[in-house]
Amino acid sequence: MAGDAPTRLVKGAVAEGEVRALHRDGDARGVVGGHAARVRGGVPGDRGAFRVLHAGRNAVWVAPEALSEPSPDRVVPPCPVVDRCGGCPWQMVALPAQRAARRALLADALGDLEVGELRDTVTFDDALAYRTRALMMARRVKRRLVFGFFEPRTDELVPVDACAVQHPTLNTALARARAVLDESGVTTWRSAARAGTLRAVAGRLDPDTGTVLLTIVVTRDDPRFDDIGHALVADPRIAGVALCVNTAPGGQVARGPTRHLAGAKRLHLDIDGVDILCGPMSFVQTQHAAASALVRIARELVPERVTHLVDLYAGIGVFGLALCGRAERVTLVEENADAVRDAEATIARGNGFDRVRIVAGDAAQVADGVLDGAPGTCVLLDPPRAGVAEPVLAAIARAAPETILYVSCHPTSFARDARELAGAGYRCDVLVPVEMFPHTPHLEVVARFVRA
Repeated sequence: MAGDAPTRLVKGAVAEGEVRALHRDGDARGVVGGHAARVRGGVPGDRGAFRVLHAGRNAVWVAPEALSEPSPDRVVPPCPVVDRCGGCPWQMVALPAQRAARRALLADALGDLEVGELRDTVTFDDALAYRTRALMMARRVKRRLVFGFFEPRTDELVPVDACAVQHPTLNTALARARAVLDESGVTTWRSAARAGTLRAVAGRLDPDTGTVLLTIVVTRDDPRFDDIGHALVADPRIAGVALCVNTAPGGQVARGPTRHLAGAKRLHLDIDGVDILCGPMSFVQTQHAAASALVRIARELVPERVTHLVDLYAGIGVFGLALCGRAERVTLVEENADAVRDAEATIARGNGFDRVRIVAGDAAQVADGVLDGAPGTCVLLDPPRAGVAEPVLAAIARAAPETILYVSCHPTSFARDARELAGAGYRCDVLVPVEMFPHTPHLEVVARFVRA
């Protein structure tokens, strides 16, 4: 058992052990054969036999083989490939235990950071079929085109016909895309050495209309994709189709120049009452209900009257446009050209957005120019996982806005930046966690900072 003398672990061996905690990387942590181990598919409280998946110099990965004492928090996962896919590593953990673990991970990330009011986590009833945005890899297997996801830390495709956490309409649209692409005979990409044409298909759902915007990701353009696009928009559930050409050997799949193929160029997304236009390559939250919840929280925390609202990582402008009615003027800063064009298209439709201007550029380079130090300024921060760039934090410290609203998808980088803001004279008076991705360790946080 876990307290016995350590035994030598090799791949394929089976040893006794126990699971002790969930970890922010998605795997659980435990002791197996007397060794610290990362447990794929483990639930705290599991005891029994575990099979070694990998035994390296720095880490050991195991998976449950035969549990003599399953955890009371263990449930049957709804997905048949959860042990291979890796996208929902906590599906076998009961929802209350998942939420408690995320809360504990948040507390660990915050450490000794002083927070005035740490609120209860905002949760949602739907832990399945909640994703309204998806990216599925494509590969031909025995001449048949299949969609799926890569197994963790490999390029092995796990075929998935209908993902349990994706909205059914999104699954249906992707299945239609697979059928049309399969019939076309298009080859698929496997590696730089085996470079076919099709890499992946992405979809974004407008849950209000039940329509999907599809993006076909390829290594090279081809005239036949025009016919494929028109065949797809014949399905009333598919609003439009775009083509993204990505010639890079690795990295982010859905990145590169795009070409409109057929149907709508953008979706209208109603995010808590704000009609936002979003194109195929722009970022928007994966769970539509959670995106609306983030806007509602922002409306509660931002002052009723603001002289200058500066959204430094604006994306397509969701937060800045949702709050523009409170500000005398609004500045959106965004470096992604696709997102800038989408924001411009939304603003051009009117709806009271005449006081909004867009600055296209890197926030780290333009922050000093847009933060003019006007009294009553509120700064919005919704950075990528890496957090706020150091030059942006320095510019904020110099401008000294009255209020900062920080929306983060990574509590660890948030805590680091929060300490920098504390050093610049700010205190976090409210922090609201939001459950964005059930069955995963990820947690969104919305925090307000005011001058101390």
